[in-house]
Amino acid sequence: MTPANGAERDAVLAALTAQIGALQTEFAGVGVEDLGSEFRLTIPERHRVGHEAHFGEVTRQFFAYLHDPKTLPAWEKPNMLAKYYVSTKGVEMAAR
Repeated sequence: MTPANGAERDAVLAALTAQIGALQTEFAGVGVEDLGSEFRLTIPERHRVGHEAHFGEVTRQFFAYLHDPKTLPAWEKPNMLAKYYVSTKGVEMAAR
């Protein structure tokens, strides 16, 4: 991750550090590494899952939203619409 504007580097690092701190209760050990001109988010092995396990997690969350649409966070709606538009459009194009 590289700040777009070098003058904002310290502010970006402070914001990253604050956000990473807020994640500690759910994802203990995640961090941000200052590499000078860029930052690296560090994720301990215990939080890394393979593709298949991650797919299962995402699928379970999707079905939970489908079961109770009110639980879908506002920030997720445009992401979901974009993901499923791209997915269904790709299937449509492949079928031609």
